[in-house]
Amino acid sequence: MMINSFIHRTFLAVLVMLAPVSNAVSEADSSGGINSDISFDYVQATFALTTVDPGDSVTEADGTGFGFSLSLGINKYSAFTLSVISTTFDTFQGIEVESSKLTTYGFTAHTLIAPSTEVYANLSLAIANATVPESSSATGGEDYGGVFGVGLRYLVTDKIELELGGSNTEVFDTSVFSYNLETRIYFRKVYSLGVGYVSSENADSFQFHIRMDI
Repeated sequence: MMINSFIHRTFLAVLVMLAPVSNAVSEADSSGGINSDISFDYVQATFALTTVDPGDSVTEADGTGFGFSLSLGINKYSAFTLSVISTTFDTFQGIEVESSKLTTYGFTAHTLIAPSTEVYANLSLAIANATVPESSSATGGEDYGGVFGVGLRYLVTDKIELELGGSNTEVFDTSVFSYNLETRIYFRKVYSLGVGYVSSENADSFQFHIRMDI
């Protein structure tokens, strides 16, 4: 919890400090002095391996997830976003114990702060669905909430991109902060493969992405 809180405060502090830089870089960008090849127009497929540790001596649950996301630019500084990820959790015997699905519809604002470096903020409506077996004491169902996230994307070279992000999700009367690290490798400029790590208070996920810029 303390680590997540520290990361959350760090993201906010970075954005505040970079705001003046962003204005200066934007002016240079409009005059042709600085540019970025980072695209916020893309479609992406995701495969995830997730482990949840509820604590209180409860056995960890391993899950396999599949997802889809879409980002469509509105203008140079904003985009509509849609994402869906569905995960099924199993016991070590391979018996299904729970499944979850999270769908988000949102808006992303982004801006160039240095050559090949962009910061972004996203605000989304979240629809969460959870199913549990009859023998479980957990509560399933559907709930509506929200997601707020911030992050940074940086092109190390024209073929390698690094991304760092953090987000806070509120559904089922629970607030969860998570952060993600990702490396993306581009092929033929618009196609890329990504490997990422997402961590929250009681869950860790390794994700593999296939993306096409559009």
